[in-house]
Amino acid sequence: MSATDLLHIREIGVRFGGLVAVDGVSFDVRSGELVGLLGPNGAGKTTLLRLISGVVAPTTGEIHFRQERLNRLNSAARARRGIAMSHQIVRPFRNMTILENVILAAGSDITRSPWRAMARLDRKRLRETATNCLRMVGIAELADKMPSTQPLGVLKRLEVARALATRPQMLLLDEPLAGLGHAEAVLLADLIRDLNRSGVTIMLIEHNIAEVMRICERIVVLDNGHKIADGPSAQVMSDPVVVDAYLGEGAADA
Repeated sequence: MSATDLLHIREIGVRFGGLVAVDGVSFDVRSGELVGLLGPNGAGKTTLLRLISGVVAPTTGEIHFRQERLNRLNSAARARRGIAMSHQIVRPFRNMTILENVILAAGSDITRSPWRAMARLDRKRLRETATNCLRMVGIAELADKMPSTQPLGVLKRLEVARALATRPQMLLLDEPLAGLGHAEAVLLADLIRDLNRSGVTIMLIEHNIAEVMRICERIVVLDNGHKIADGPSAQVMSDPVVVDAYLGEGAADA
């Protein structure tokens, strides 16, 4: 394990009953990288992010973050150590404003109950943090709007803002561009690249290969739970094994 590695994964695997979703995957992510995690449907990509974030416990292998072994830590403990994950399906609190949604995330390190976080005496600090996160993702002017009134593109940015409010060192993004039109996808991809350049290490799952290749210098590819490629984007996406895996794309993602 190198001192420059932020994330260190060795032979990680998980089994759900008789199904092996991830099988013996190993790779490192250095601080400051923006890594695309690709693969056909059913490859185990989302499961791998959930293993890293602590939502799913590994059956085999080890995960280290900042040289600390994470296997026994739950998702809340990992979040406190700097790992945040945004999800493909956006589920904000619909009865709260966009700003209040981000305030909840900003207060997650204060109390285990997000509702108590809203009533803390340092609400001013939380509000400032949340407002800054909304500004970073380009929707600060919508702070007082209700999520139910906003289009998918705004909600995708809100999901990223909520993750940023936890002050992550590593951000895991699960299909952030899914469902967006071309112009919106390009703009959100640009935002992801800018967040990375500001110092946030990012790993993202995305089926929009053109945008992944545009913003990611490195790509890791999974197929049937196994890592089949890892390297510079253009080199990986021209690998015959990777091309064959995409041509054989099948069932829903793990």
